[in-house]
Amino acid sequence: MIEVSEHFKDVEGVSPIDGQTCIIAGHPQKGFIESYVLQYDNDFYEPLSARVDIEAFSQKLSDLSTTFIIYKDSKVAGLICSYFYDPASKTGFITLVHTKHENRGQHLSLYLLDAVKTYAKQNGFEKISLFVSKQQTSAYQLYSRHGFVIISEEENGRCKMECAL
Repeated sequence: MIEVSEHFKDVEGVSPIDGQTCIIAGHPQKGFIESYVLQYDNDFYEPLSARVDIEAFSQKLSDLSTTFIIYKDSKVAGLICSYFYDPASKTGFITLVHTKHENRGQHLSLYLLDAVKTYAKQNGFEKISLFVSKQQTSAYQLYSRHGFVIISEEENGRCKMECAL
């Protein structure tokens, strides 16, 4: 049984994938986001703790993000945190993507990405953008294969990518 209240302040939707997998979207609890980010900090290309104040970042995600958590066998397998708080811009922004090591290679990121795109379309958004380093080969290739194109690139290989919906 999934304990949704441990992860979300409120739920916007549930999308079943199969008998053991589903995605729940909503506004995350600050404590859940903070503990998740700290637990998996070293999984990121550049640890988040080296770039942001984790407590402030977690608060911002709790206050402003729509977070999509994928559950496999009732356990968190990964997530995408995104912002859709500026409908006038018609552009959503993915700020955090993570899949746990034991769940990689199962296309869970693809399911999450599809859920974010569907949510964006249903809420009148026309584009989604994100930042990724080309050195994160698997992430960069995932986004490239699923409609994201580079719209700007820094000297260090960090790219802003965008997907038209």
